[in-house]
Parts: sequence; C-alpha cells; structure tokens
Amino acid sequence: IVFEFDQTVVVSRLIEGEYFRIDQMLSNDYETKVKINKKEFLNCIDRATLLVKEGDKKPIIINIGDETMQLMIKSQIGSMDEEIFIEKEGKDLLIGFNPKFLIDALRVIDDEEISLFLMNPKAPCFIKDEEESYIYLILPVNFNAAI
Repeated sequence: IVFEFDQTVVVSRLIEGEYFRIDQMLSNDYETKVKINKKEFLNCIDRATLLVKEGDKKPIIINIGDETMQLMIKSQIGSMDEEIFIEKEGKDLLIGFNPKFLIDALRVIDDEEISLFLMNPKAPCFIKDEEESYIYLILPVNFNAAI
C-alpha cells in the first residue's frame, strides 16, 4: 500500500507470519470479577503516582479481597496503602500493574462504575462494560521485587 501526500510518500507492507490469536486473548473466562466506582479507583491510582518519580517503573499492587480492594505502592519518596469498597465475584487476587496504563484506560471511560475481569497475576486484566462497547486490556507486571 502506498500513500502520497505532497512531498511525502508512505509505503506499507504486509508482515509475513502468524499474528496474535486475539480471540483467545479476549476470552470471556475469568476467575475474579470486580465492580468498582471508576472515579474513586482513578483518584486512588492518581494519588499513588505522586509517590513515583518520572521514569521510575514502580507497580501499583492491588490486593482484591471480599468487599475491598487494597492498593499499595512503595517508592523512595514514600508509600501508600488505601482501600476501596468493591463488589467481587470469584477468587481473591494479588496483582500488580503499571499505574500509568490503568490511568490511561480509566480516563477515557465515561461510566460511573466499571468492571474488571481477571484470571490470575500473570494474565491480562480486562476492563469492559456489559455490552462490550469497549474493552481495555491491561497487562500485569511482576512485582516480587517491589513489595
């Protein structure tokens, strides 16, 4: 495919090989479903990022319990440990994320409440609505060294 604009030419080619099996990645299987107030969740993550210097890659650790979600972060500047009330279906889970990726997804969602669908600490988290008019896939990070 070739695009030409004034003095600019853009050439694109198909890449040979196998693509991601996106249908498998977007599976409806989950072991934990969390309903949470988006604004409260976003504000908590925003506060956590105040403790992280630009360029640091400190994950936010999320501990999902029966009625609460605990959000924790530790850095050279300080630490944070907050709880948010949630509705949970399924198993408890301890998982880590890059807070920036969560913030990027949450800022563009208009819903008051959101649902997180999780499988395990190494599988992607999905944020989606009931109608699946949007699906955000956020990969977890390894946080053993961060605790």
